Amino acid sequence: MYKLLKKIASQRQILGRYSNINFNVNVRTFLSQAYYCQEVWDRRLNSPILQKVNLDDLYYELESRFLKTRQVSAVEVDIFANAVTDDTFVDELLDILYKLRLTADTGNTLNSTSHAVVRALLRCGKKDDLLNTLDDRLNYGLFLDYYTANLLMDSFYKSSDYASGARVASQLMLQEEYEHPITHSFALLHCYNYLLKPEGWPIPTPPEEPEEEVKVRVKFLRNPFDDDHFDLRDPKKIVGKTLAMFNKAKNDPLSNSFSILGWALFGKLDKVEEFVTSCKKDNIVLYKEIIDLIPDDESIKNIVSEIKTQSMDISKHLISELEKVVQTQSERDIAEQCEVFSKWESQRVQALEDQKEKLSRAKRLETLENLKKSMQEKETKLWFFENEEKIELEIEAGLEKMVAPKTKKKVVKEEQNYVPPEVWSKQRNPNNWA
Repeated sequence: MYKLLKKIASQRQILGRYSNINFNVNVRTFLSQAYYCQEVWDRRLNSPILQKVNLDDLYYELESRFLKTRQVSAVEVDIFANAVTDDTFVDELLDILYKLRLTADTGNTLNSTSHAVVRALLRCGKKDDLLNTLDDRLNYGLFLDYYTANLLMDSFYKSSDYASGARVASQLMLQEEYEHPITHSFALLHCYNYLLKPEGWPIPTPPEEPEEEVKVRVKFLRNPFDDDHFDLRDPKKIVGKTLAMFNKAKNDPLSNSFSILGWALFGKLDKVEEFVTSCKKDNIVLYKEIIDLIPDDESIKNIVSEIKTQSMDISKHLISELEKVVQTQSERDIAEQCEVFSKWESQRVQALEDQKEKLSRAKRLETLENLKKSMQEKETKLWFFENEEKIELEIEAGLEKMVAPKTKKKVVKEEQNYVPPEVWSKQRNPNNWA
């Protein structure tokens, strides 16, 4: 009864969120409904594997197995993720995804798992859970591809949530993937709009210092280290590096303007000076609206002050560029993604068959080991009197092994407490003189 009431409430919440975000005709959108491939994605539920799934039973089975053996199957987690259609089992989905990362089978995680989790959290309106899970790659192993990143940034643009869109773009920066034209245009648009009004990016609060001094014994201290990539926490630095990386392969006024802004936010003065020198040499005119977003740092301002600038409506230009690439690239993305969906289904079936074969092989080996052990016991009983002396020797050897560690510990303890005597040379010790 509780599950039923929870499901009804969740469906009402989802409808309310969809009416405000996904289907609001007054909000500007770039990707068509066909780009979302929702009908093709929903066809996965017609698979015989997913039709047989009872999420309550499957979660209970996975949870019980993890508590007993600390093992969870990657293909079963994939089946669970693909079977989730509402927010009734969102908490359980994240929990089992976390436990998969603690097992050796996490390396066999299917590509469809990340896609299914992103789709489920986006559909249920769990924006904070989605972004926090993406940030915690070590514990959840959730990674974006170009297609899911485009879906997220399009959805966040509809709700004018530029901070979340910039966070999605930063995930691709961390993965060093910036080649897709739609993703590139979306990333620039979100980052630029976020810098115009930098708010909504959660900053982790540092742990509180204890009132009393607490001393903790540690084996060794690690030297502080910052790799300027995965260790980045400052939103300005993250957005700055995102802009710099997404524009590093281009050499036009817009890209150079964003590159200089990105390296300035990132705090790399040498890179800023390098781009400024190159722009002066090639007589490139940059855009004032972008350069004005550079922080008020005297050293940076002195470097940038000599650049020629011109004005342009950056937002309008970015929107126009995004519309162009969507028209040329969207059909190709849709065709590729529909093909990927069919591949994922066949991969899931194959992975499930491989797991069944692996379990069957392990069961056969266990049966053979039990049979071998039973035969050895029978052989010992039948030939006991002929091998009596041999069996007694084996028993004595086993007892010696049980006693040996205790003796060894005593010897080690005595060696630790041993104090060597003072040694005197015969020439200097008068007591040793003859």
